[in-house]
Amino acid sequence: MTRAPDARRRLLRETGRWARSIPVTWAVLGLVLAASIVRMSMHPGRARGGIDAFVSTGFDTVFVNHDWISTITSVFFVWNPLLLVFVVAAIVIGLGWSERRMGHGRTVLAFVVVTVLGIVLGLVTQALGVGLDLYSAEITRTHRTVDPIIAVVGVVMAASAFAGPLLKRRVRIVGFAVILVFVLYSGQPSDVYRLFAGVVGLLLGMLLARTPLVVRRPRATRRETRTLLAAVVAVTALGPLVTIAAPAGTGALNPLGLLFRDPLRDYAAIAAHCQTGDYTRHCVNALALSRLDGPGAVLLTLLPLLALLVSAWGIQRGRRVALWLAVWINLALAFLAAVYFGFLPLLSSSEYTAFQTAAADDFRAFETVSALVPLVIALTLVASLRLFPAEVGAGSTLRFFALVAALFVGLSIVYLVIVYAARDQFRPVAELGDLLLDLPERFVPVGFLSFEPKDIFPVGPVAVIASQWVGPVFWAATIVAAFLGMRHVHPLGAVTDEARVRDLLFTGSGGTLSWMTTWTGNHYWFAPGGAVAYRVVNNVAITTGDPLGPPETHPSTAFAFATYCTDRGWTPAFYSVTDVVRDALGEGGWSSLQVAEETVVHPAEWSLEGKKMQDIRTSINRAAKEGVRAEWRSYSELGPFVTGQIREISELWVAEKDLPEMGFTLGGLDELIAPEVRLMVALDDDNRVQGVTSWLPTYSAGRVVGWTLDFMRRRPDSMNGLMEFLIAQTILRARDDGVGFVSLSGAPLAVAGDGSEQQSTGILPFLSRTLEPVYGFRSLLRFKMKFQPSFHQLHLVYRDPLTLPAIGFALARAYLPTLSARQAVRALSGRE
Repeated sequence: MTRAPDARRRLLRETGRWARSIPVTWAVLGLVLAASIVRMSMHPGRARGGIDAFVSTGFDTVFVNHDWISTITSVFFVWNPLLLVFVVAAIVIGLGWSERRMGHGRTVLAFVVVTVLGIVLGLVTQALGVGLDLYSAEITRTHRTVDPIIAVVGVVMAASAFAGPLLKRRVRIVGFAVILVFVLYSGQPSDVYRLFAGVVGLLLGMLLARTPLVVRRPRATRRETRTLLAAVVAVTALGPLVTIAAPAGTGALNPLGLLFRDPLRDYAAIAAHCQTGDYTRHCVNALALSRLDGPGAVLLTLLPLLALLVSAWGIQRGRRVALWLAVWINLALAFLAAVYFGFLPLLSSSEYTAFQTAAADDFRAFETVSALVPLVIALTLVASLRLFPAEVGAGSTLRFFALVAALFVGLSIVYLVIVYAARDQFRPVAELGDLLLDLPERFVPVGFLSFEPKDIFPVGPVAVIASQWVGPVFWAATIVAAFLGMRHVHPLGAVTDEARVRDLLFTGSGGTLSWMTTWTGNHYWFAPGGAVAYRVVNNVAITTGDPLGPPETHPSTAFAFATYCTDRGWTPAFYSVTDVVRDALGEGGWSSLQVAEETVVHPAEWSLEGKKMQDIRTSINRAAKEGVRAEWRSYSELGPFVTGQIREISELWVAEKDLPEMGFTLGGLDELIAPEVRLMVALDDDNRVQGVTSWLPTYSAGRVVGWTLDFMRRRPDSMNGLMEFLIAQTILRARDDGVGFVSLSGAPLAVAGDGSEQQSTGILPFLSRTLEPVYGFRSLLRFKMKFQPSFHQLHLVYRDPLTLPAIGFALARAYLPTLSARQAVRALSGRE
């Protein structure tokens, strides 16, 4: 009975503490509410008009009437009662968040600077447009703007400099994506002022935080990069909705947005205004479109945008199907815009594109941008292909588009059969050729048809229903198929394969590294009683550790897999295999190269006593003094507050590297999510994550008999010895649970000692030396030696020494799948 009151009191205390920490936010909110309510309470007339003229800003207001004070007063008023609710939420959330990060003084300074400079820079840009006699600048010069969001946007961008790398990147990229959507689709002066306020805030925040201006490509994990890419796709998918809400906008993409808005126009009213005795071609078009207007037309307009939102969800989850769906839709939008704006004259009707361009010659440049932007988005998505796991590659993508093609053909046949049977319900009566020519337009948003001639149009109920609904049914089915396809990580059959692999692992058929075979990117080849996990890179089939199955079957499984690869023209490379597989293949004439030194601790025999364990004991004692505790949890048990911090720490670690995040046998955030994987997390008294390690299971008869270290991340300001503390806690935990071994894994391309002559030359040692300054594999091996482990050699086994360079480059691509050519050149040349 006491828990609920205690929780309420704790919540009230935290809320009160938060409210007291943002006095500047409350002051701004009070001024905005007071000013807006006083203005709204006035009767429309001279008094309200006088206030509006005094507090609002704009080109003529500042440059003609010289009312410079309006650049600050304009952010304290809201004229729309409904908009006031949104503004209040934006101030409390945006300014409140910013004030807690920057402090009170910096918030006041940022509020004033970003507001004045943002509006002034926007006005200067507008003046440049007026000087160049741009239509969009001329028609907005008399606009009067009041908008508190201008200041909020700028202050939030300034405060982003004081946030962690993960939140900073998301605030900036998503924030500017939203701002640019409004600028491009609406183009009102307030949108431009927000853009410049954001830019000023970004630079001011870097100045206040004393962040050095370093011009380099930002580093992020593959997961985070996909998240940001998905956010951009989702935001741009919502862009046409901005045009629907602001049809009089002057943004560069307003013409594209209007094509999505046209179905919401009343074409019947347009047709009614046509003179009955003198029908023009445009009257006929209006009448035709009025027959297509209705719920089906609205759905046909919105469903492609919904498909883009679904694809954004799939992109964030790493689904190539989602990537190609977004590419396909954007290419279709670019093509349709080019056709209906007259950029493809062979496919466009010159009469109607001429009518359209004559209506707004000043927007010709905007029409060009409207056609090019979807094309640029599509090309950007294609360039991001390497961020997506290969398990959903061409097979599943081709199956999805084959299904879409089958849907299109099937629905087209059904539609043609229905409308041909009801061809007398068209005016004029439709022939089969007319229906075939008209067919593609049934799947296109009606707005794209507004400038095309209509040779036939439906008048009867069957023809109208079929014409209106075949397109929405197709798009709805496509969205459902895409959503269902994106829910599954693996292509058809791979789910069953992974289940078989997991069964082998649970029965005890794997070694210390075998859980890595379940990771995304692996394919499986099965033999009687065993399996091999592999991935093909540049026609080299690289295995992940030893074959699965009873140890006595490993040699025969390896030889059989080698034959399987040879039959397909692949070069087999057994990577990170143990001595058993190395010796068996060696007897068959294969060569080998040691590539790693696995370090293994047996908890039952492990002790903290002795001089050599002094560093470990010191780290444990320091953690106790600083209030740092270790918790043994799965990812799902940690909750969003802790997992968000883990993502932030990982992003910061990747951002500091001069090369991208590694993969293959080195797990990242995506590999933490499996329920079988455990995390040892270091938390302080405020539940702030100081560091984290992840541990992969090894099973025998369904019981965990070992843990293997994978993921290691720590906060830059965490205590010294944090990793030693977390690993020691894991070993002690394993001893209490009766676990047989704890493997600290092997550092790739690093071995103890000087190595043999064979290991001092060649492509793999060269890669080791090249990557060492960035990833520190040898340093990592020396760190693991603190725990007094036993050593187990891991080998690369290959048939032909002449293939070793190709294998080396394939391994580099496997570990660094997102490595660009420029990064590779910089790494190989040793330049920072």
